[in-house]
Amino acid sequence: MGVVSAVADLAVAVFSLTIAVAAPLMDAQTVLPPGLHPAPLVELKRWCAAEYGDYLMARPPGFFRGLIWLELAFQWPLAVATLYGLLTRRRWVATTSLMAGVSTLTSMSAILGELLGSGKATPKLLQVYVPFAAFGVIAILHGLCSCSPRTTAGSSVGPSARKKRA
Repeated sequence: MGVVSAVADLAVAVFSLTIAVAAPLMDAQTVLPPGLHPAPLVELKRWCAAEYGDYLMARPPGFFRGLIWLELAFQWPLAVATLYGLLTRRRWVATTSLMAGVSTLTSMSAILGELLGSGKATPKLLQVYVPFAAFGVIAILHGLCSCSPRTTAGSSVGPSARKKRA
């Protein structure tokens, strides 16, 4: 179980780092006023949208803008907190991982529904979005299956600190 836990930790760390970097630098360009981001980042976003045929980033519909706001306001801080919690081995990382996973999987469900329902999804574009849905599942499982002997699910208090009932 230790190897599976380490692999899950690594996967959650990599995707949390990706969200922590990409959300403010790339995704925020979708909803924030033009001119806030440097020209090289704007060009990088344009190139990515063209290279992968990402019509959602090129011409974002209203629901996608809403998901970007959710990402900036909720998922980005969770990604930063989860990354910090993993690196410093905090007990609460299971909670932030679970929250990030549920939020990401919910967003990816809407995005993948649009991509597949519209018929505009190319295999190359799906290779961009599907890993984030997989991350959501891994993060949820990471949060639910935290194997720390110091805590029980839903508790941040260790077993020795809990009141014993007779």
